[in-house]
Amino acid sequence: MTIHDVFDGARLLTQVTDTLRANQIFLTVGDDFEEYARIVAAGRPEQPLGPPFDPVKQFLPSARGVWVVGHNAQGQLVHTQAMRLLDLCDQTLARYMGARFGEFPPGGVGIDMDGSWFRAGPGAKRITGRACYHGEMWMKDDPVYRGRGLIDYLARFAFLTATLHWQPDFVFGFMLRSVARRGLAEREGYMHCDPYCLSWKIEGRNEPLDCNMVWMDIDDIRHVIHVPMEHKAPIAA
Repeated sequence: MTIHDVFDGARLLTQVTDTLRANQIFLTVGDDFEEYARIVAAGRPEQPLGPPFDPVKQFLPSARGVWVVGHNAQGQLVHTQAMRLLDLCDQTLARYMGARFGEFPPGGVGIDMDGSWFRAGPGAKRITGRACYHGEMWMKDDPVYRGRGLIDYLARFAFLTATLHWQPDFVFGFMLRSVARRGLAEREGYMHCDPYCLSWKIEGRNEPLDCNMVWMDIDDIRHVIHVPMEHKAPIAA
């Protein structure tokens, strides 16, 4: 990372943070996932903590994980997201996930692993080196925050934070196909998608949770963080 990347990233991070503060989202960043688990349990009971970021189920050293939470002016939790760094070395993500996709299920539901599967797409076969997993994206179901373009800024905050922390070779995540097809992947800024690569069989349900894998390499990230937002996020009343 060049000094220009650091300076430019810090400047853009400040701009994003200022926009979010103007819309009554005040961010906190941390690396203690026991603290994050407490925040989620208290403020996000409708969506339990996901296993990939559960310190009881994963080894999450501070140098390898970052979480982001947003509160409103009244101190209520209105946003979460988290990232963790996987050092794949020469192994591809396709091989890693083929053996370990069971460590990345959604939270709050029982998973039938015998009926679940991961099928590597072209992106997973290409991803190697330092790969940042991005998940836990949640926004409070409130018209003050939903549908206002704020998710664009929150995702950009994550990409900038990951770049300044780790300089990853890739960033990737999993997104429900039904959600990704409504445009969330593009709004978050992801430039590539491996469709229908992950399926979770949920205990007691007939329909599985099918997911796309969204991803970017470092050059994509450098590009997307400089792309102007299509509209300026409106200021909350």
